[in-house]
Amino acid sequence: MLKKNVKIALAVVLFFSIKDLLSGGEIQWASTLVFGIIIFLLYFLWDWAKEPYDWSKHKR
Repeated sequence: MLKKNVKIALAVVLFFSIKDLLSGGEIQWASTLVFGIIIFLLYFLWDWAKEPYDWSKHKR
C-alpha cells in the first residue's frame, strides 16, 4: 500500500517538474513538492479508509 502511494506521488512530482521545464520557465520546487506530499497523504488516507475494520478482533 505504501509503495503504491509513493509511486503515485513521485509520478505527480515528476509530471509537474517536466511540465514546468518544458513550459520554458523554472521549476517551482516548493509548490511541486508540497503538491506531491498532499497527493501522497490523500492516497494514503484513501487506501487506509478502504480497508475494512475487523470488529471481531476485540472480542477474542
